[in-house]
Amino acid sequence: MEKSLQLLPIKDIKELSDAFAKSGMFTDAKQAVQAFVKIQAGQEIGIPPFAAMSGIHIIQGKPTLGAGLIASTVKGSGKYDYKVAKMDDKICSIDFYQGAEKIGNSTFTIEEAKKAGTKNLDKFPKNMLFARAISNGVKWFCPDVFSGPVYVPEEMPEPVTEDIQHEEVNDIDYEDALKSCESLDELKEVYKNMPSDKQKEHAALTTHLKNTFSNAQ
Repeated sequence: MEKSLQLLPIKDIKELSDAFAKSGMFTDAKQAVQAFVKIQAGQEIGIPPFAAMSGIHIIQGKPTLGAGLIASTVKGSGKYDYKVAKMDDKICSIDFYQGAEKIGNSTFTIEEAKKAGTKNLDKFPKNMLFARAISNGVKWFCPDVFSGPVYVPEEMPEPVTEDIQHEEVNDIDYEDALKSCESLDELKEVYKNMPSDKQKEHAALTTHLKNTFSNAQ
């Protein structure tokens, strides 16, 4: 049976964000606004809050997922599965299945990784090759596992490689994030963590909200 994620209202996401940030468990989300962005990103691609906090990292305004989170989501989908056909320091080859039927293969080699500038290749070649192979395979053969295309951190900063045409990840709803702020300091923090193009896009709204908070003081 395929799993479905119940979308949370903004109020609930804010409460969870505050709790996660205060827990001190997540080094990249020490403030509630950072946790909010990660949870909201997870909502848009079908990842529940705790998994989003643990496995999603926002890089250049795009949610990137750890390879383990991608792999476990495929395994737990109830529709798709994968098997590692070969993995060493030179190549990772993964077969993808829908039920008992093999629907394709995703292979990533050390040569492709070097050409793409894959990160941490010298330290963890097997891990990096697996991350790229599983990410490409999900895009090619089972994109409906997530509610949108996903990336692994190893693919950044360039969101596109020469051997595959990627779609852009759905934008985070920064307008809702700004409107949900309850103080001027919180508003400033959200705005500071937005990509520069989104700051320009929402400059008028941000100014309006700043004035509202200032007048209320």
